[in-house]
Amino acid sequence: MFGKDSFKYLIILFLGGLASCYLFYSANQRRIIQNNFIINNAITRANLKFNKELGKANIVMETMAFFFKNNDSVSLELFEEFTNPFVIGLPGIKALEWAPRIAYDKKLLFEEAQQRVMDSTIRISKIDSISGLVLADKKEYYFPIEFANPVSHLKSVVGVDLSSDPRNAYTFALANRTKNIVFSQPIKLITAEKHNHYGFLVLKAVYGPIEHEVVGYVLGVYDMTEYIAKILDTELKVLDIVIVDEDQNKVPLFSSFSEDRAIDISDALRQKALKVANRKWHIQYFAKETFATFPHTRESYFLLLFGFVITSMLGFIVYKNDSYQHTLEDRVRLRTKELENSNKEKINLLQEIHHRVKNNLQMTSSLINIQKRKLTNKEAITALEDSQSRIMAIALTHQKIYQDANSKTVDLKDYLTDLMVYQRKLLPTVNYTISCPEISLNLDVAVPIGLILSELVTNALKHAFEISSEDNQLHILVTQEEQEEGLITIVLTDNGKGLHKNFDPARTKGIGFKIINSLCKQISAHLNYTSNGQGTSFILSVKNLKNII
Repeated sequence: MFGKDSFKYLIILFLGGLASCYLFYSANQRRIIQNNFIINNAITRANLKFNKELGKANIVMETMAFFFKNNDSVSLELFEEFTNPFVIGLPGIKALEWAPRIAYDKKLLFEEAQQRVMDSTIRISKIDSISGLVLADKKEYYFPIEFANPVSHLKSVVGVDLSSDPRNAYTFALANRTKNIVFSQPIKLITAEKHNHYGFLVLKAVYGPIEHEVVGYVLGVYDMTEYIAKILDTELKVLDIVIVDEDQNKVPLFSSFSEDRAIDISDALRQKALKVANRKWHIQYFAKETFATFPHTRESYFLLLFGFVITSMLGFIVYKNDSYQHTLEDRVRLRTKELENSNKEKINLLQEIHHRVKNNLQMTSSLINIQKRKLTNKEAITALEDSQSRIMAIALTHQKIYQDANSKTVDLKDYLTDLMVYQRKLLPTVNYTISCPEISLNLDVAVPIGLILSELVTNALKHAFEISSEDNQLHILVTQEEQEEGLITIVLTDNGKGLHKNFDPARTKGIGFKIINSLCKQISAHLNYTSNGQGTSFILSVKNLKNII
C-alpha cells in the first residue's frame, strides 16, 4: 500500500518542505528588509548630522573671531566665560584657543604676562619631533597660544608657537589668503588620552584695523573619535564608518573598525564626499556584522520547525486516511462483488423465467395446432390462428429479453425482423423492408408494441392484397424524435387495395382492432392511418419510457 502511494507522500513532503523553507526565507527576508531600512535611515541621519555639526563649528569660529576683533583687551577669565558654552555644547571639542601675533621684540613681555597668570615656566616654544616642546627659534613673528579652554588640561600647550609647526604653515597661509574658516589636514593629537587618536584644527584669521594685517588666530581642536562617537552615537550601533581626508588618505581621519582589521572599500554600502571648508572628506559607510550577515531570526527557525511539524502531521493524516480508504475500498469491492454475483444470479433467473415463458407460449401454440386439426369450422380455425399469432408475438418478446445479456430492453429492429419472418408464413410472396435505427424498447412497452405491430402486420397480409404476387410490398419505417426524447414513430405501409371508405378503427367489429385500441390506451400510444386505392399506412406514436431498476 505504501509503495502505491509513495509518490503522493513524497509530493506532500516536498511541498511541505518547500513551504517551510519559504516561510524560513520570508521571515529572514523581512528582517533583511527591516535591516536595510534601518541602515539607509542611519546613513541619511549621519549625513544630516555631519552637515549640522560642521555648521556649528563654523559658527563658533566666526563668533570667536568677531569677539577678538572687537575686544582690544581680553583676560583669561573673560575668555573662559565666553568659550565655556561652546566647550560644553560642541561634540568632540578638545580645545578652543586664541593665538595672537607676537613680534620678536614683544616676546619677553608676552612670556612675563603669561608667567604672572599661568606658570613661571611658560616660554614661547615650538614642537620638536624628538624631544617634545623646546624654546622657539628667533624669528620676526610668533603665534603662541595665549588662551586655551579648558585651561586645566591645556596648561602645557600655552606658549606653543603654532606657526613653528611646518604642518600648520599651509593651513595658516590659506586662512590668511582666503580670509575664510579653514580646516587642517588630519593631525595626531598630543593631548589625546588614548593612542592613535586623530583630529583636525578649525581656524580663522582675525584681522586688525588694517584689513590685511593678521592680529591672531582663533582655533578649535577636535578629537575625531569623540566627535563621531557623540554626534553619531545611535548610528554607530548600526554602521561602521571610515572617514578619509582626500589629501592624506594613508591614515584614516576616523575608523570605527578595530586596528587589526583590514578594510575593503568595495564592501562599503555607500560613500559620500563631504566638502568641509577647504578640505574634502570621503565618508564610507559599512553595515555592522549583525546587519550585514544573514539574520537567522528565531522566528524563521520557529516557522521552519512549525512547517516541518505540520507537514509531518499532514503526511501522517493522509497516510491514515489512505489506510482507511483502502480498507473501505476493499470492503466496497467485496460488497460490490457480492452484489454483482447476486445481480448476475437475478439476471440469470429472469432470463430463465423469460425463456420458460417463451417455451410455455410455444407449447401453448403447439396445443392450439393440435386443436386446429380437429376443427372443421373455418371461423374457429381462423380465430385459433389469430390467437397463435398473438401468442407468438408475445413469445418473440420474451425470446428477445432472455437473449439480451442485460435483460432490460428489447432491440426493436431485431424484433421487427423476427416478426416479419414469422408473419410472412401467411403470405410468402410479400416483399418487406424494415428501416429502423438502433432503438432499445423499454420492457413496459415492448410487449404491447409487439402485439400492436403483430396485429397490424397480420391484417395487412390477410386483407390488403387481393392476389398473391411478388409485387406485394410491406414497408416498416421507424423514427425517433431528437427534440422530444423517447418519442418513437412506427409507420407500417402496404401497397394493397386500401381500406373501405367507412372504416373506423374505434368501431370495427373485429377483435384485432379492439386489442390494438386497448393496448394503445395501456401505453398512451396514438394510432393514425391514411388509406386510398394505392395502399394503407398506419402510424403508431409512443414514448419509450426509461426503465427504473
